[in-house]
Amino acid sequence: MTLQRRGGAAAFSSSARAYDETMAPALRPVAEEVVRRARLRPGERVLDLGTGTGNALELAAGEGRRVIGVDAAPGMLDLARRRGLGAELVEADFAWLPLPDASVDVVLAVHALLFADDRIATLREWRRVAKAGARLSLSVPGPRDVVPISVLSPVYERHGLPWGDDYPTPADVAAWASEAGWTGIRTDTDAAIVIPLRDEAHFRTWLRVGARGRATAGWSRQRMDAFVRDLMDAAPRDGDGGFRLPFGAIYLTALCD
Repeated sequence: MTLQRRGGAAAFSSSARAYDETMAPALRPVAEEVVRRARLRPGERVLDLGTGTGNALELAAGEGRRVIGVDAAPGMLDLARRRGLGAELVEADFAWLPLPDASVDVVLAVHALLFADDRIATLREWRRVAKAGARLSLSVPGPRDVVPISVLSPVYERHGLPWGDDYPTPADVAAWASEAGWTGIRTDTDAAIVIPLRDEAHFRTWLRVGARGRATAGWSRQRMDAFVRDLMDAAPRDGDGGFRLPFGAIYLTALCD
């Protein structure tokens, strides 16, 4: 298992506040684009998978829509609940949804699919709950040359934390969706998406998110400081001295026939 997925829901639950401070703002423009591409209509039932702290839920709400957020990390759902989004929040594995067949009009997923162990089976499960004519709109990080490993992987490897190479191409994501039974598949990319981290404290907060925090939890202060220094030296910076880690977005839209 790659570092991206190690620790699963427990890792994200325990680091939910760090995620909300660092990753949620970085993913806000991605969530906006995923929701825009879904072409939401009034009164629809919208399912947001891997909802995290609720970015896409907030954007999808309104016009009489029923919005449902699913996440396996209770810590994430606690923060989403505190936002008062008026959404139904369900603690569940998005690969095994506690929803009936053909029950939703729109399926959203913002940078969540790569955390599935079996991406095709998961997309097939998402299609199971989609009505005929329902739309799928999702994003994953990428392309590979604009994700964090493009600049940070050598540092992780030097410190004994191989990140892995688990990032797909747009063709990969389209093939997964097609094999899962989705049709009308379209993909697009945005290489400009970044994770902005304003200073060293913010950078260290980002390192606590998900599997990153679990992987270094037992390290000494000296070892962790050396790791952080090496990462910051490798990370691109903006004109104000903050960090701008490449992240990117591959977008996919599809239909359920």
